[in-house]
Amino acid sequence: MVLQDTLESQERKRLEALRQRDQDRARRFVDAKNRSIGIDKSYLDKQVEEKRLREVEEKEEKLKEDHINTAKALMELVKCLDSNEAARQESKRRSLEDLKKTLEHQATQPKNNALRMDDPINLNACGPSSVQRLFGEDRDYHERKKAQQEQVQYWIAEDTLEKKRVMEEEQRREREYAEYVFEQNRIRAELEAEAARQNEEEARLRQRENMEYARLARERKQQELEAEKLAQAHQSQYLQTCALLTEDTRLSNNANAQHRFRPDHFKGFDKETVKQIYNENDAVVEEKQMISNAEADAEKEYAMYHAEMVRRMEECEQQKQQRIEEENRVVRETLQQQKDDTLQKRKKDSEAARLPAIGTEFFQRFGQSCR
Repeated sequence: MVLQDTLESQERKRLEALRQRDQDRARRFVDAKNRSIGIDKSYLDKQVEEKRLREVEEKEEKLKEDHINTAKALMELVKCLDSNEAARQESKRRSLEDLKKTLEHQATQPKNNALRMDDPINLNACGPSSVQRLFGEDRDYHERKKAQQEQVQYWIAEDTLEKKRVMEEEQRREREYAEYVFEQNRIRAELEAEAARQNEEEARLRQRENMEYARLARERKQQELEAEKLAQAHQSQYLQTCALLTEDTRLSNNANAQHRFRPDHFKGFDKETVKQIYNENDAVVEEKQMISNAEADAEKEYAMYHAEMVRRMEECEQQKQQRIEEENRVVRETLQQQKDDTLQKRKKDSEAARLPAIGTEFFQRFGQSCR
């Protein structure tokens, strides 16, 4: 969680720096008084310095972050070792408790409750049979039991010492590994810091070399500009003073005859002649404009005449279509009337043929005998 907050704060700072840099850049572009065309050396140096400081800050933050991560990793490792040790001790304790409960449960069973040995022998209460020695009697039971208990205690102590030694060895190895990791991280951080310092030195060296190259380029460019200005000044002076290249039209006049001119020194007409030529050109342009306007008017009139003719033709066509539709309607009504008359007549004829008429004689015979 702490690492995530640190990363978010770094990202927020970076975005704020980018936004501020864009705002400063836009403000410089809008500022017409201080804006200059070409390379802004001071601003470029400022940018390089800001970039270097930003890289240094990023490297320092990265080193701090690496140290924090290393410390966190070591803390996590120690916590993991402690938790493992606690889990091991808890498991051992539980196993011992289970073993103790099992032994207690087994001790409660009748088969494991053997009879205890009686009190020492009372010779006054013994008879002659007590001097007998029976085969199978274990007279070394107490010594053997004591020796076995001592042997078991020795084995348990030896096993406990071995487990303790193994545990201490494992803890020592874990401590050595943690120290090795910490030392490795420290050496890596030192190497990175040394590499960063070397990169900074190389960057500063390149910056000084670039500054020197820029100064030499400025000087060379300044010399070229001065030489170009001097050449342009000489050329301008020559162009302004050379009679062959000036616009003085008197140079083209013939020294022997003023009404004639020299073709190889012709500099153009005088102002009155040029003005007259311009007036003639304006007259020609006006005449062309008038002709173009007349043609446009004629085209417009023809278009209007053509539109009128099309409209009239459309009206005649509509009247013709209306007349044809009217004639067709009359013909349809006539045909429909003839069809209706024919159907009525046919119907009457069919009814007359189907039912013949009954005469009056048929009704006069009712009520009379046939004899």
